[in-house]
Amino acid sequence: MFLLKMKVPFHPDSDGCSEGDIVTDPLDDHLEQVTPKILKRPKRLMKHLREAYPIGVPALAMKSTTDRIGAHAGYSFHLGTPEPELQRIASWVLTRMEGMEGAIEILIGRLWLRFGREDLVLSSLLLANLSDDDRNPEWRWLTLIDLIKHRRKKIGSIPLEAVLLHIEEMARANRTEIPLNLLERILNDDDDSMQALGILAAHRRFRDEEISEHILLALNNSDLPEGDGLLRRIRDGLLSSTEA
Repeated sequence: MFLLKMKVPFHPDSDGCSEGDIVTDPLDDHLEQVTPKILKRPKRLMKHLREAYPIGVPALAMKSTTDRIGAHAGYSFHLGTPEPELQRIASWVLTRMEGMEGAIEILIGRLWLRFGREDLVLSSLLLANLSDDDRNPEWRWLTLIDLIKHRRKKIGSIPLEAVLLHIEEMARANRTEIPLNLLERILNDDDDSMQALGILAAHRRFRDEEISEHILLALNNSDLPEGDGLLRRIRDGLLSSTEA
């Protein structure tokens, strides 16, 4: 990612800027400080990314609100970083770490371990936009399943938004829809986080195609915990869409 520098036109009332002044982008400036050595050290890279999130965000104005939102949703933090800035950070990671796909996958795992909301948005962008190379086309879905299961064992419930972020970002990047055999398997899983993933993935997959019988059966048999009103509505909507 290139450092943004531009000439500033001269205006007498421009808060002290004079003609020809160079304006740099604070986020680019921060990211430019990352050395090749830091890229190979996940802990230091994670720290640098965490410091990048609030750059340009009115933190003092938003802090109390976003802290409450984050705690309620189950995130370790929620700073209110706008999506365009997170997209820029993801683009920077993919550019600077080109050819380091394994290191980016490790980074995604660490983002899930820390579990800030910005971490999860960044994870969804990275996972969706990593190159396939010669891997199994369903590798993204298998990776997402592993991430959810590992986090589930560690802390329990996972915000639906975190799962949905990844599904929507893969769809936006035109990645392979979840394979039917994998979808059936997770819908029949005893883990409610897997059933949640299955219902959300089915909702995305079957927007424009008919739901197969074995998927309908798995949806109908899904045993959702009490209180999952949103998931129940999505599942019931999928089931009712097939009724004559």
